[in-house]
Amino acid sequence: MSVRFVIVGSLIFFALLSFFAGELENAMAGEKLNIPSLSVDESLAGFDARAKHLLENTAGRKITAKMIADKSSDTYGNRAIANLHLGRFAEAANAKLSFVAEWFDHPHPRGRDHQGECDFVAMKLARAWHLFDDTDKLTPATCERIKRFFLTKNFQSKHASENHKLLFHTSRYLMAQAFPDETFKAYSKTGRKLFLEDGNWLARYIRFRAQRGWGEFDSVGYIVPDWECLVGLYDYAKDKRIKQLSGMMLDLLLVDMAVDSLNGMYCGAHGRIYAGSAKDHAAEGAYPLQYLYFGNIDPKTVANRGTIVDALVSGYRPKKIVVDIALDRPKPYENRERKHLHNVKDVLPLKPLPGSIRKYTYYTPDYVMGCVQRQDPYPPGPSAWYARHEQHDWDLTIGTRTRARIFTHHPGKLGCEHGYWTGDLRCLCGHFFQNKTAMVALYDIPKKQPYQFIHAYLPRKEFDEVLEENGWIFVREGKVCAALKMLGGHKWTKTGSWKDVEVISLGARNGAVCEVGLIEDFGGFDAFRREIASNNLQFDPKKMQLTYASKRAGTLYIDTKADRKLNGKDMDLDYDTYDCPYLKSAWKSGVIDIIKGERRLRLDFSK
Repeated sequence: MSVRFVIVGSLIFFALLSFFAGELENAMAGEKLNIPSLSVDESLAGFDARAKHLLENTAGRKITAKMIADKSSDTYGNRAIANLHLGRFAEAANAKLSFVAEWFDHPHPRGRDHQGECDFVAMKLARAWHLFDDTDKLTPATCERIKRFFLTKNFQSKHASENHKLLFHTSRYLMAQAFPDETFKAYSKTGRKLFLEDGNWLARYIRFRAQRGWGEFDSVGYIVPDWECLVGLYDYAKDKRIKQLSGMMLDLLLVDMAVDSLNGMYCGAHGRIYAGSAKDHAAEGAYPLQYLYFGNIDPKTVANRGTIVDALVSGYRPKKIVVDIALDRPKPYENRERKHLHNVKDVLPLKPLPGSIRKYTYYTPDYVMGCVQRQDPYPPGPSAWYARHEQHDWDLTIGTRTRARIFTHHPGKLGCEHGYWTGDLRCLCGHFFQNKTAMVALYDIPKKQPYQFIHAYLPRKEFDEVLEENGWIFVREGKVCAALKMLGGHKWTKTGSWKDVEVISLGARNGAVCEVGLIEDFGGFDAFRREIASNNLQFDPKKMQLTYASKRAGTLYIDTKADRKLNGKDMDLDYDTYDCPYLKSAWKSGVIDIIKGERRLRLDFSK
């Protein structure tokens, strides 16, 4: 598969994410968050009001019939469905959904290949069909076009990534359930047969992800189509097995997201992320979902925000213990996770690839830092090209602002797969290791790479203070202080889009060190700077070895040959699938315990 093919495939979702992001105001830059203090009962009681707010934003508060029927916007009909559900602009919304259902019969709104996004279309049409079943909201003409789309067209995307496969099998399953005696011509099978086949596929798929995590791991954007599918199955699957598995996975995904989140911001390392989300948590597709289900988000950051209508009209509600974990984690903790290597040639998968990704996150109520602790190489084969595409390898987030964050990265030119701010496709030059408050990174950049430097995202205006001393960049934001040292030296970008945001460090053999803490623990910002500057740091660019001795986090050693040592001892990176105080599951077991105090909810996907 060519890199160009991969990039085009990834760009498909940009339109969807831009709609979810709504009108993110530049005026938010520099403003501190005002997080509501909610009890679990208050959060649960406020769900309907939050859903209504997001639904009206999704439908459009100043929308007109002409805007709804516009063929160049609302590509998959999300806004049209929201308006129909609200009882508004029925004629225009039906016209839009009819147009969407004729997906293959007119030019693509953005000039792309129809076969790339047809599964996104199918999922929205399946939601519309079932949501408005037994109502008169869909006209006979719209119903006929939707039915013709499913019975006569091949709506399987040409892209084979995880979310695309789930979209296809979910939408076909739901519509096969609706038309059991009809033949789906593109697949030469009846709905009854497809219902059984896709049901078995979905059950195996959900169980596998419970056992080994998602390949598009902790994606702040691609959780959205996954969520769209799972709430669709939860709402409409007649097979109780599928409904139960979907509901369990929804609870699991919410807890998995919550334990890495701070004030609704999904922190640490991620698979499949775009530059906008890497620079601003408020641009994450997961952000309005956290607002919807938990409410622990500054309301002004979602004042104009929409999301997938599927979540807003679904009957799914998280368990009380899930909401409690999201709202109340008062003490610092470590979170260790393990993810399978995503194989795009075998997405179910029937023959899982050997190796895995080990992810580490250190949470506190004031800041969160996390990284990909180590990632096994992909074995040679058809999926090896996929390694680290759109990956966000480490991140420090301070809880006072959605852009108060720091990370380093090696920039590339392969679209978003290895772009200027995210991804490491076809390079694989980054290596990371963290223990609690300290993180070390090495970059061994191949000569063929167009950029022979690393850079950091460090937006000055999002911090109360930024000082430079002894080769370190020190920041203070509220009661949190952090330090970043780039081992090739550093210089600020002083012009253009990245002025006072980007810090560049020249050199193909390079690295970085970051340490964070609370000012009160050091006795002041000055004392913090003195202590960090006095810590022993040794970097050998020829051997690509780095040692950093933190007085609080221990002595961290990393090289580019997969060695990770803490205080001279090899680190045990044989992680479980989930391992933190609130979420535990042995690797490959499929049995997950959600824990809060003396309460425990067991999700058993193995049965």
